[in-house]
Amino acid sequence: MSHEQRSGAAIFFDVLSDLGVEYLFGHTGGAVIPLHVELNRRMRRREPAPTFILCRQEGGAGHAAEGYARVSGRVGVALATSGPGATNLATPIADAHKDSLPTLFITGQVPSGAIGTDAFQEVDTVGFTRPISKHNYLVKEVRDLEWILREAYALATRGRPGPVVVDICKDVQLAATAASNPPRIRHREPVAFDPLKAEAILAALAAAERPVVKAGGGIIHANAASRLQAFAERFDVPVTTTFNALGAIPFERPHNLGMPGMHGSIPANYALRDADLILSLGGRFDDRVAVKGFATGKRIAHVDIDPSEIDKTIPTDLHLVAELGTFFDYALTHGQGARHTPWLEQIAHWRTQMPKPYAQSEYIKPQAVIETLSELTHGHATLVTGVGQHQMWAAQYYRFQRPRQWVSSGGLGTMGFGLPAAIGAWFADRDNPVVLVDGDGSFQMNIQELGTLVANQIPVKILVLNNSFLGMVRQWEDMMDAGLHYETCLARNSSCDPDCIDLDQSCRRQIPNLTGLKYVYPRLKTRRIKDPRALRDGLAEALAEPGPVLVDIWIDKAENVIPMVRPGHRLDQMIES
Repeated sequence: MSHEQRSGAAIFFDVLSDLGVEYLFGHTGGAVIPLHVELNRRMRRREPAPTFILCRQEGGAGHAAEGYARVSGRVGVALATSGPGATNLATPIADAHKDSLPTLFITGQVPSGAIGTDAFQEVDTVGFTRPISKHNYLVKEVRDLEWILREAYALATRGRPGPVVVDICKDVQLAATAASNPPRIRHREPVAFDPLKAEAILAALAAAERPVVKAGGGIIHANAASRLQAFAERFDVPVTTTFNALGAIPFERPHNLGMPGMHGSIPANYALRDADLILSLGGRFDDRVAVKGFATGKRIAHVDIDPSEIDKTIPTDLHLVAELGTFFDYALTHGQGARHTPWLEQIAHWRTQMPKPYAQSEYIKPQAVIETLSELTHGHATLVTGVGQHQMWAAQYYRFQRPRQWVSSGGLGTMGFGLPAAIGAWFADRDNPVVLVDGDGSFQMNIQELGTLVANQIPVKILVLNNSFLGMVRQWEDMMDAGLHYETCLARNSSCDPDCIDLDQSCRRQIPNLTGLKYVYPRLKTRRIKDPRALRDGLAEALAEPGPVLVDIWIDKAENVIPMVRPGHRLDQMIES
């Protein structure tokens, strides 16, 4: 892009507009004022620029950018000021890094001459984001701004996606230039596709008696869900979709095993337990899936775009570094296919327990909430969650139908992710209903983003599964740590008996009263459901509302997430009841 005399702020928006950036999720501050001045000027003159979505905290803006990236497949962009603005982005940057999300985090910085002087709101953004980002840049010269922005945007999506940070000094935003420095492209060339390694993997898959594909989030990032389905049918192999790959295989497909791991489905974990070959496609072997003894007595094959994942935690017998699209194209063109009829018959038997049946009671069961939601939305909602028990119930009981409909924090497990991510998800896709399933603990961690929700009249439906506990930690306390609830009871206050560690279904002290939020966030409708008999009608009415709705659902406080493979245990030690 050639320039007449242009300010850094003008160059910034010229580049983002040229790259097709639709939205900037962010918050303002002193070190980015020149960018906001330029944005306002462009709005008045109706010149091209992304739409700025004012979030109520920088962390919320970062998670909104993540939600946008997950659903759209495009780069989600967040903007914050220097110092605390940048440090508030640390969690979403780390979250995006763990889950390989194409994101661009742009921060302001003190003037270049003040760097290193402990100036007001100065922090070493490049330093503290280095281990949690794919790459980062400090822009101290206006002539470097254009090529850095273009390279950062490309880098966020190239190869294995991830977050890229661009820290821009304030004087760079104000400085003017008529020329730009040439780009300094320093990307590694992709590894050439090795057909011999691909053939070996396909031959092993065909020869195995009990093969299983472990499909990871890379399937979603590569837009390869339809090819994964064709691959599963061609090679007659069951597929377990990891947490980040939910939706890659429609729920009803006979090859679908559901989610594996600590809280995985019965068929997924049984199949991995009994497999003689596990083929991992676009996913890492994290400790929640590759539990103790995971690879014992099995051949392990791995296809991944990132060579650093090969043999990192689980040694492989066969591996291939390649783009998944290229691998699938080769397999579907050259692979002869296979049949594993006895194995698929066993899989069909196990699938009768997916999802696992649960006992009814006088209290609302969280599983029933998710199943009813799935029925009412026909499995097509964009489903967003926070982190905790509600997240696992959503992953287990929603009948996913398509890729990019599951938006949740996987590798980092970030409480508070849900509400801002749902906002970003809606901006990415307004054709499907966006439903946030959250817990009363996780929801409060970014509750301020209700301001963003109502200000923009975003019609997200919020279902808070309210058990007055930090439920997942409470479950671990009960199962492994003697049932002490001092730090997990959200109903506790100074008037409580200090020795009370009971799980009391009748204690429903509300801190805060979620239905009262309609009085402090205008145009937010709220309702409460306590009776299981009112669940279906209550959810249907909430989903039918045109604007944002919060539904406070009082669930069974004692319900645990089952199945469960406890830390340090094997798949054959899975707790099923």
